Amino acid sequence: MLLLNTQPINHFLFSGGEFQVKIPHKLDSERAILTWKPVDASEITLLVLAINALKHSGINDIDLDILYLPYARQDRVCHQGEAHSLEVMINILEAFPVSVLRFWDLHNLDATIDLLGDVTAVHTSAGDIFDRYKILDDFDLDNLILCAPDDGAYGRVQDIVDKFDFRRPIAMHKVRCPETGRILEMKSDKYNRDIEGWNILIVDDICDGGATFIETAEILKAQGAANLYLYVTHGIFSKGLGQLLEHFKHIYCHHVLHDDTFQSTDKLSILQEHSSAR
Repeated sequence: MLLLNTQPINHFLFSGGEFQVKIPHKLDSERAILTWKPVDASEITLLVLAINALKHSGINDIDLDILYLPYARQDRVCHQGEAHSLEVMINILEAFPVSVLRFWDLHNLDATIDLLGDVTAVHTSAGDIFDRYKILDDFDLDNLILCAPDDGAYGRVQDIVDKFDFRRPIAMHKVRCPETGRILEMKSDKYNRDIEGWNILIVDDICDGGATFIETAEILKAQGAANLYLYVTHGIFSKGLGQLLEHFKHIYCHHVLHDDTFQSTDKLSILQEHSSAR
């Protein structure tokens, strides 16, 4: 998805496989807001062309709102011969003549900011999203604990805890096979607290297939948790929602990558659908 001032950008594909974009001849202002939520790598090309088209149309103040940063999870070289994919993506973004880059709940904030250098960037954290959409208003806070499903999510959850002066979160620990990415082990909360009868909201940035959240839910249920809920900023849901909804009473996400597949229901809240302002 690529929007110019909230409207889709027209584009077409030449027979040789090349894209072309076509922006309106006249814009309402000299400032353009591009909202980008790529669903595959081809949309990087669309973004490059759209920015170039804007510059050739005399638009020099471009605000790029990146809802989902491609390659955010490939934030290091795991094996010799692989690319540092996030570094490549940041190099591309740095070359754009844009005024500001806006990111939503980056997978690895520190690594991304380090790579960005002097580029003007604005980051909306998970805590900011919780505040903007009043997510915690849906819960009885006297009977709720937040849960980080792995070490990488702990800082994100702690940000929410600090922002709302909330009780200490549950901290799970996940071990993956570096070769296959398969989960080898999921250890329960390192604080070993009694969670029987508590409602628990698991928080993370991305849900792809959902295996991490399903395994976490099974551990928490075995320990006596009452109702389980899930929040993710970026909903990929590559294996659908069926198995997740067997474990979670409700799922919240800021946006889904595939708008034509998932819409808000009584079991899924897509927060971006309910706000015209970003």
